[in-house]
Amino acid sequence: MKQSNAYPNKKLVDKADVIARTVVSQQSFYRSKDCNENHRQLLETMIGAAIWYLPHGKEFWTGGISVEALKKLSETKKITSLTKDHKYPRKVAAAELFKVDWSEIPNHCDEIVNRYQRKYGLFNYVTPTENKRLVKYQKGHVFISPEDSYRQAGILLQKISVDQLNLIRKGDLQLTELAITNQINV
Repeated sequence: MKQSNAYPNKKLVDKADVIARTVVSQQSFYRSKDCNENHRQLLETMIGAAIWYLPHGKEFWTGGISVEALKKLSETKKITSLTKDHKYPRKVAAAELFKVDWSEIPNHCDEIVNRYQRKYGLFNYVTPTENKRLVKYQKGHVFISPEDSYRQAGILLQKISVDQLNLIRKGDLQLTELAITNQINV
């Protein structure tokens, strides 16, 4: 399997390469009649966990933050009081990878990296309580879309920039109020 040199983050590429190799090597079993639901769930959990361990820095933040997280952030001013919620559930991502026709893709590692950078790695900021509420709407058998999961969990996301996030963390209550009421330009 050809490994990519197109990405500067070697750790991401190395881990994506292992994920690609694992999915491709286990795909025939995953699709076979010998693979029962318990087997599939374990394979999806394993690949999902590997996806979770890919580097996920601030460059993967969508700019989305829940209204409740904005309120909490304005009170505590600590980004650690928030949870990074990946828009796309890991086990759903893993199941999707097992369904890919890898014979059509020239560089498996690049495909994993690309999917991670534009889909699987993206996150929003929510409160820990909201993150727990989201779980039941992000399971593979009920997941439709990130937007649907947030709607069902009753979580309203607002868009802000990194600069605006930093100002809110520093205590800009006027900006916080504008962000909460969606009267802010990103």
